[in-house]
Amino acid sequence: MSKTTATVKPVLTFDTMISSTAVPRWSPAWFICGGIRAYNAARRALLPAPHAAVANSEELREIQQLAGVPTDIDEHLELMYAEALLLRPAVIVKLGVRGGTSTFVFERAARACGSHVISVDIEDCSAISSYSRWHFYQGDDVQFAAQFGEFCCERNIPPQLDLPFIDTSHQYEHTVQEIRAWFPLLSSRAKVMFHDTNLNLFGPRRDGCFAVSFDNQRAVVRAIEDCLAVSIQEHRQYVEYAGGWLVRHWPNCNGFTILDRVALESQAPTADGLPGHSQPANALIER
Repeated sequence: MSKTTATVKPVLTFDTMISSTAVPRWSPAWFICGGIRAYNAARRALLPAPHAAVANSEELREIQQLAGVPTDIDEHLELMYAEALLLRPAVIVKLGVRGGTSTFVFERAARACGSHVISVDIEDCSAISSYSRWHFYQGDDVQFAAQFGEFCCERNIPPQLDLPFIDTSHQYEHTVQEIRAWFPLLSSRAKVMFHDTNLNLFGPRRDGCFAVSFDNQRAVVRAIEDCLAVSIQEHRQYVEYAGGWLVRHWPNCNGFTILDRVALESQAPTADGLPGHSQPANALIER
């Protein structure tokens, strides 16, 4: 493990998620949670997941090791790392820190690209990372957007937001506020990542087990739809181009959605950073 490393605090494993799911004891949902817990344990014992090919890269091996523990985001960690490397962002902004798992991943991509990583959380997470270009802001992420330029100038960070990752309250109104606050700051080649875009009491996993969380009434994905005038079928994996954005979505492990800005000159974003919506969503590619 390198000296500049993010510290990963305990995060929600499947057993923790199922046992801590807010359902009344002895209710039908409580029994279902117990049944899913037993099913997941039995499946892993009888049908262990095949071992992934060992990467030559030390950073990727660390990420693979981290992803070997089932959590609410483990199946997306390698994707996050690969997408960040492809983008080579100047600045990565992490909205929501919690246990530091995604910070762990983005820090390794940042070291390879020379990027700055800014993490924002209402809780004190200042001890999560020792990476020299990691910065932490404690406070409201929507309010911080208005201070982003000043924050960057004070620390000699290029005020160029290439990669924001939004994983905070999972509430509709808050996510809408985040999109409207941060999208005007996006660079012309920005990539935006959202977690929990298929959040339900029970959800699919790629390893054949089931994720257990809570039903937030499509809050995050609905906020994306309303702000970008795009329809997302969160139960399917697919690619869609709409209003200057390439939308890619994965339904497993609570859902993961990536928006890549590919606007043509005729589809330049408006002053609020959102597309003009002059063209309907099209080119749906389902898988």
